[in-house]
Amino acid sequence: MLRDIGLIFLAFRVLLFAFFLGLSIDKSPWEQAIIIIPAGVYLSLGIHMFLYPGKLKLFKSYGDLVFLPLLTLLSDHKEAILALTAPIALYTSRNVFRGMLFLWLFIGLGFYYYGVWGFVLLPVSLTLFMASLHPDLVEALRKERLYVRNLRKSYSKLTSEYARLEKGSQNAFREGLLLDQLIQSKDIYEYLRNLKETYELKMVSITPSKGEFMKKPVVDVDNQRFCVPVRLERGEVNVCFYVNSPMQFYDKELMKTLERAGKLINLYIEGLEERPQTKVIAV
Repeated sequence: MLRDIGLIFLAFRVLLFAFFLGLSIDKSPWEQAIIIIPAGVYLSLGIHMFLYPGKLKLFKSYGDLVFLPLLTLLSDHKEAILALTAPIALYTSRNVFRGMLFLWLFIGLGFYYYGVWGFVLLPVSLTLFMASLHPDLVEALRKERLYVRNLRKSYSKLTSEYARLEKGSQNAFREGLLLDQLIQSKDIYEYLRNLKETYELKMVSITPSKGEFMKKPVVDVDNQRFCVPVRLERGEVNVCFYVNSPMQFYDKELMKTLERAGKLINLYIEGLEERPQTKVIAV
């Protein structure tokens, strides 16, 4: 990449050397020497810097700023100020400060050669300067857009991760409440009462299963109850949670928690009597 940039600057200086060489054609040998010798030195330094990039750092920084205005004045041609348009275009996209220095040199020499008519060159030079800034602006906007896009992706990822952690935290909180109720409850009745108070239920009941045993929980909207089938060591039962509002059925986390709570009753009871109508637990 650096080699390619060096080659561009070398071609730039060779063309400028050819430009000033052309301006010296119609002059006397003495006047030609005044132009060609500084131009030759300028080109020689440019070639040396291309071959040995680490050297002549002073020329790399200020060589064009010194030699081009000098050659413009020595050529004694008004058209020579056109040589300063090339470094304006070349330097502005890489170093705005140097590009601006060449811009002011161009404007100053324009007034020197053309007087008041130098104002005509001002809009053209400013247009060239702004046009040379265009690649930097596009690159800056591209980087800014890429940065914003990556920022949005990172924000979206963080948001989803936060939602996942928050959901996990809520689940852990519900599980913690459930474990507290298990530890603090002395018997099945106290356990059911704790569930009723914690989750704001109307009633909780345990009834023996009649007929075919259900494998999945059932939501009974008409009776506002959520029935969880539980298989005990002796027989099967249905744990029914009666809610205060049908809207509670849409709380999926609540339904999952109630399902877990219902299946934990086998820690308190092993089974119910064979005659189901005589054994119903409700709080």
